[in-house]
Amino acid sequence: MMNTEEILFDQNPWWQDPASPRRGQQFPRRRELFSAVLERLMRFDDRRASVVTGPRQVGKTVMLQQIADELLKQGWPPGNITYFDFSDDRITAPGITAREVVDVVPREHKNGKPRIFLLDEIGSSEKWASWLKQAVDTMDHRIVVTDSATSLVRKGGRESGMGRWDEHVLEGLSFHEYLHLQSMEGESLDNALARLPSPLERYLSFGGFPEHLQSNSLSDVRRRIRSDVADKAILRDIQKLGVRQPMKVKDLFIYLVADSGSIFDLRTRKGDLDADHRSVSDWLGLLEDTLLVSRLEPLARRKTAKLRGRSLPRIYAADHGLIVAFSSEADPMADSEVRGKVYEAAVYRHLRELSRRQEGQLGYFRSDDQKKEIDFVLRTSKETIAIEVTSSASPGKKPAKLKNMPGHLKLTSKVLVYGGLKEKRTGGIHQIPIHRFLLNPESILS
Repeated sequence: MMNTEEILFDQNPWWQDPASPRRGQQFPRRRELFSAVLERLMRFDDRRASVVTGPRQVGKTVMLQQIADELLKQGWPPGNITYFDFSDDRITAPGITAREVVDVVPREHKNGKPRIFLLDEIGSSEKWASWLKQAVDTMDHRIVVTDSATSLVRKGGRESGMGRWDEHVLEGLSFHEYLHLQSMEGESLDNALARLPSPLERYLSFGGFPEHLQSNSLSDVRRRIRSDVADKAILRDIQKLGVRQPMKVKDLFIYLVADSGSIFDLRTRKGDLDADHRSVSDWLGLLEDTLLVSRLEPLARRKTAKLRGRSLPRIYAADHGLIVAFSSEADPMADSEVRGKVYEAAVYRHLRELSRRQEGQLGYFRSDDQKKEIDFVLRTSKETIAIEVTSSASPGKKPAKLKNMPGHLKLTSKVLVYGGLKEKRTGGIHQIPIHRFLLNPESILS
């Protein structure tokens, strides 16, 4: 049985040989979040840590390994860089604490420079939040931690983290990142879009999981995604949180993904699962915490307004690839209903990110009489934009639907994201092909 020090030396080969092969070297292209996290890490006038949350298989571990590789390239002392994965299968109960990791000081450590800690799946470490608070307040360390649950920050204590760490969300690849990671040196994304074989269709079918970039078999990708989600994210990660009926959580997840984008009806779901109201609500919360599904609330008339009790959220698959992976169809993207859900989930993923960048409010609209509805409404400090989505190459009745939105929404623009090829503005509506929207979501802003 390996002890803490033995696992640390195994996970940090540069401690003994700075020239040894490193995992970060295998992935020369970086996620867009990489630069922001590295910049924060190198701000020695501000000791705040970075907390990165994201679902399994989106590249959190690779990003930490890339940071270690970049620091070593810059000449950082190898003994001052510590990577540790708290989910390592060799760790036995009661586990290893962050304090124990910090207490291991390699002989190659150099005084006069801060130690850098890249701590993966920190949620598996007991009392991590109190340790991180103390480390930021009293120690000259630089720290990045990751975990697969957004509840990490909430349960760890937002009060402890106030002013002590920055929070980042790493989702599946955006379409921009998807193309960038496959582009050649100096190649424009438009050229990559033209050169790569069916990049949009592959992105929509395979989803935003980086490990499947080079895969050619959709059936293999679907199987691997189902294994990662069902066997690891649900049956392992969620069960670790003390859930007594993980199979019912899995069943709920499959229901939600198959019905992605629909209004969540708790009465129907508790009947499907033969469970009580509170259990189903708790299970939904766990699926949101592990970033497998994403909740979209109905739009409040004012940013500070409370949502009415009769208003219900829409629940989406957090990554559109999950819809394809868990579909019962042999060729999911050939089914118009599945394809429509994939389009909508992909647009929602990009709107979430745009809303975070713009510090906006994102929701859906449904009139009180339920006769008028719009897929998404994005409010920023300057604009209120209605966005409707269709996988059809023909706009159909969607433009008329956008035109008839009530005046109290005070829309500044109306956007139709569709499966066609031509971008145009007609009748006050911006019709934009989905590949153009996904490449540049800001294009919907006036």
